[in-house]
Amino acid sequence: DLVLALGEEFDDMQSLAIANFWKGRCLRKKGEYDEALVYTLQREAFFGQARPLSEGRIEAFKPFFPEAILKTTLFFHKTDGPLEAPDFLGELHDRGIPFNFDRLKAVTFQDVVVSLQELEPRVQFHELVHAVQYQKLGLKQFAFKYFKGFLTWGAYERIPLEVNARLLDEAFAKDPAKAFPVEAEVQKWINENR
Repeated sequence: DLVLALGEEFDDMQSLAIANFWKGRCLRKKGEYDEALVYTLQREAFFGQARPLSEGRIEAFKPFFPEAILKTTLFFHKTDGPLEAPDFLGELHDRGIPFNFDRLKAVTFQDVVVSLQELEPRVQFHELVHAVQYQKLGLKQFAFKYFKGFLTWGAYERIPLEVNARLLDEAFAKDPAKAFPVEAEVQKWINENR
């Protein structure tokens, strides 16, 4: 707050330029902080109500995922209406970039998956891939890659993190008995900067 107020305290041009530079940096960081805070609050709102996968589902997914992901990722079936779309989606829509949040079957908030319907194994698998992506990238880098992918490719279906998750859930659906290491596949996409 102190740095944000500095812009109004100076009357010489050099000091004003320095104050404005720092004011801009602080506003940008504050915006990032506010977005992260909103996201964290969404996660926290569902965390207490979410439950781990069933033991049967954990067993079915063990050949694909690290046990830590299977034991710590929680699922919540929301039955009291749609998820609230983040404010920035409205801003994107206003700029001519539509993102239909309502059509999503589930949303992963780091390690909490919120669904609007009972999830079939394939959709759970897809959301667990996102949990691995979060674990590997961290919240800030995941969000950056996700929205950069959306802005670059212009469609949800073409976001590289979604393509990665979809290809892996398709491989699982095609042959659930044919195990592959999701963590290694996600890391490969990260290493290839996709």
